[in-house]
Amino acid sequence: MPKIVNVVPQDDHTLVIELDNMHKIIYDMKLRLKTVRFSNLADLDRFKSLRVENRNTIIWDDLCQITIDEVISIIER
Repeated sequence: MPKIVNVVPQDDHTLVIELDNMHKIIYDMKLRLKTVRFSNLADLDRFKSLRVENRNTIIWDDLCQITIDEVISIIER
């Protein structure tokens, strides 16, 4: 599985995810903001305050995170 090199949150609630295999994923989070799990990220400042942990997980706070495996699985559907 590829590793995350960088993540840039955008004003339109998308994430530009750069991977170590030279690919970029533009991941639209808008629909996910309607779920309980990600609803707090509707606030743009909170959405933009993320970090990457272990090169495979995007974390906004201790309770809100998503792995690159999950992102890839969702976009492959």
